[in-house]
Amino acid sequence: MSVISLTSKQRGTFSIEMAIVGVFFSLLFVFSGDVIIKLTHKGKLDRLSYSLVNIVKERTQLYSKSYRLTDANVNTAIKIAKASFKRTTNQFDATSFGYVVESVTFDQAHKPIYDVFRSQNSPTLGIRCNVAKTLNNMTHLSKITTWGRPSSLYRVTLCYETDNWIGDLLGESFTRVQSDALMIGR
Repeated sequence: MSVISLTSKQRGTFSIEMAIVGVFFSLLFVFSGDVIIKLTHKGKLDRLSYSLVNIVKERTQLYSKSYRLTDANVNTAIKIAKASFKRTTNQFDATSFGYVVESVTFDQAHKPIYDVFRSQNSPTLGIRCNVAKTLNNMTHLSKITTWGRPSSLYRVTLCYETDNWIGDLLGESFTRVQSDALMIGR
């Protein structure tokens, strides 16, 4: 009876195991990179949406006494947002950026007036952000001010399409990063 060496039977298993480990670590690297990119963009959008909703809220103290938003107010805020995001993002693409600016103000009879301003789904204006619940469905958040009127509500939602590293490998689309900030007005 001949004795067969165990090392001769296991020849090539190291190469196979190394290939499997290499594929695993490559996928882990791609997944980590994708998550890092998305978290970075999410943090930037969080800070930017919070800053913009404060600008929108405080515009009544800075510029006019009208509580209702206008196209000019929103366009100014979005110009600020795009310029700021462009400064902090290496490869900013305006067509991958979108927004929803909402406000709920109240008339003399305390009835809510809902205004919404959206980026449109076109090559020059950017992508369309989707909100799960519109601000006009959250009027219960408004409180009565010391002047006896309901306070205005403002919300800024920003979204950005990022690269799809892991989604391309899995056949899914994980590209949209979105952030919103809600503020009670004066």
